[in-house]
Amino acid sequence: MKWSARVRALSMIGASALMVTALAVPASAEEPDGYPGADPSLYTPPFSLTFPVEGSHGFSDTFGAIRDGGERLHQGNDIGAPKGTPVLAAADGVISRIDTGRLAGLYIEVLHADGWTTRYLHLNNDETPPPPPPPASDDAAVSDEASDDAAVSDGTDAAVTDEAAVSDEAAVEEADPDDSGPDEAVPQPTTGIPEDLDVGSSVSAGDVIGFVGTSGNAATTAPHLHFEVRMPDGTPVNPYPLLTGKSSPTTLYVLPEVTDEPVTARLDVVGHIDPGDGFNAAVAAHRGIAYLGTYGNAEVCPSTGVRRYDVADPAEPVELPPISDDRPGTRTEAIWVGAVDTVGFSGDLAIVAHAVCDTADADAFRGLVLYDVTDPAEPMPLGVYPTGPGTGGVSSFDVWNGDDRVVVIAAVPNSFIDHPDARGDVRIIDVTLPTTPLELATWDFRRDAPASIREAVLDGDDPRDFRAQGITIDPDGERVFVANWNAGVVVLELSDPSHPEFIGRDASMGYQEGQAGVTAYDRERQLLVVGHRDVDPLEGEPDAPAWGVDVILESGTDGDPTLVSTYSVEAARPDPEGRLELSGLYAPQDAVIADGYLYAVWLSGGLRVVSLSDPEHPAEVASFMPPTRVDPRRQIAAPNGNIAMPLAWSAFVQNDLIYVSDLNTGLWILRLPELPTDAE
Repeated sequence: MKWSARVRALSMIGASALMVTALAVPASAEEPDGYPGADPSLYTPPFSLTFPVEGSHGFSDTFGAIRDGGERLHQGNDIGAPKGTPVLAAADGVISRIDTGRLAGLYIEVLHADGWTTRYLHLNNDETPPPPPPPASDDAAVSDEASDDAAVSDGTDAAVTDEAAVSDEAAVEEADPDDSGPDEAVPQPTTGIPEDLDVGSSVSAGDVIGFVGTSGNAATTAPHLHFEVRMPDGTPVNPYPLLTGKSSPTTLYVLPEVTDEPVTARLDVVGHIDPGDGFNAAVAAHRGIAYLGTYGNAEVCPSTGVRRYDVADPAEPVELPPISDDRPGTRTEAIWVGAVDTVGFSGDLAIVAHAVCDTADADAFRGLVLYDVTDPAEPMPLGVYPTGPGTGGVSSFDVWNGDDRVVVIAAVPNSFIDHPDARGDVRIIDVTLPTTPLELATWDFRRDAPASIREAVLDGDDPRDFRAQGITIDPDGERVFVANWNAGVVVLELSDPSHPEFIGRDASMGYQEGQAGVTAYDRERQLLVVGHRDVDPLEGEPDAPAWGVDVILESGTDGDPTLVSTYSVEAARPDPEGRLELSGLYAPQDAVIADGYLYAVWLSGGLRVVSLSDPEHPAEVASFMPPTRVDPRRQIAAPNGNIAMPLAWSAFVQNDLIYVSDLNTGLWILRLPELPTDAE
């Protein structure tokens, strides 16, 4: 039997957060002592700060919140208080600027010791004292902050929450609970800048310099002060730990850098196209057409199907109409396209795997959809294979294409538990007649593995952790390698696809947490590469190799694969002091083997080209790192809260071109100018 290059399992760590930080923490610590990855003193002014709002207020750490779809990040903190509440100088200094910006509104800047500055935005500029405002609504939100070119640069505000939006009544009760003030108090102005202040005026910490308002683009939001602290070079730092004395491994001290260009080593960028809305997933290419799948998570599921691009000129990809974009509530993270010539079909066949997002309706489609793409301009739907009720759909599949027969082997994670008929996770489907896919068999470790092995491996653990995740087939078609999340790699004999049989298993890593299901096979060297992933590097088993590792196995001719070596990017491993990098997602995501090279995709670690000429000593020879960007969907964050990072997702190698997808920035087309024979 002859098998095609398999389609990878592409399932990512789902994460969402609002903060960013560059801290690293000890790999084994649940509550790390101190902040070993960052030195807060670098971002601390040489003076203490007085809280800049008098009386009742609402305050949380909104530094680094996403603005403009990821184009900018919030450069200060929002402090909610009733309109007219006095704003206080946070430290001794000299007023260096009083101005009005289109978005910043009325604002004041104070210059302090050693060149540090503080900024106070959205000050009240009403011409007359305002009437008592109604209580702030729960959903009051603050718009993006920025300044005119002549005002404050790019300060952005985040939503004012319930805690931050404080009513006048609450403030009055706290300020004067017994109403014992004078009967005829002289009204004090609560708008503008105090008359005795101007540029050049000296102020002391605690002096009133303005009043909380809604000027600028805060006109439709709850009243609040946007407060900034900036270093002498103008870099904004997080005011929250300076004002509260509180910090944690998720505290962001300075904003991350966002880059526009990738970083390459021995790889040329040939072309690039960015759909612009993120969540780009699996990639494939066939006869001058590139295919780009769509990711989805628990919160956002774009359901944009598979985008297609004419890459006849790889330097100028041209967008074509998508396929499989009519299945709401699903993501498309596995794609196969190839030429087929059987009695049932002759032409170019595309197979798209659909898995449901958490937000999908119960009747959302889950399974495989087949297309005739012989004429790229007129793709025609052929048939479907639904995985059945209760299932989550297909995470990965591989295709056998030969001997006048086309067979798909697919992983349907936890189908054995969730399907009402307990259909096995491994599905074997004959698609020789693509209009009428026919299921030949199912197999599941929890049901069909030898009893002695099954009982020893399960050993009271959660059965859901023993799901099939990825599929890779020996090109000779005699064996199927099933990546099982917690049972390691299971080897099935497949001379008769209708009757798969267990013949071996590998668990050589010595721990079972984190099997990504990413697999690749080198037919010439009989090597199998399996990506082990730890989905929670801080709470995993203490002996687990941090974010994960690509395990290189000798598959042999039958029986159990044997460990040869491992490969991982540097950021995926703890440093010599045991600290783990948490500012990105450094887990293995995809793997392809072509011409003796492993093309390993590591989320925030990018694409790494690794020579397997000496399998015991895999050697990196080239790399590609996508730009550091914020997920346009605002859903992805690192464990420490970082939201700006590369997120390489999938790779496909064809002839001399390498197609790489990045979740944030779309499709990249690369070329390795000269294949080195070893690391140089």
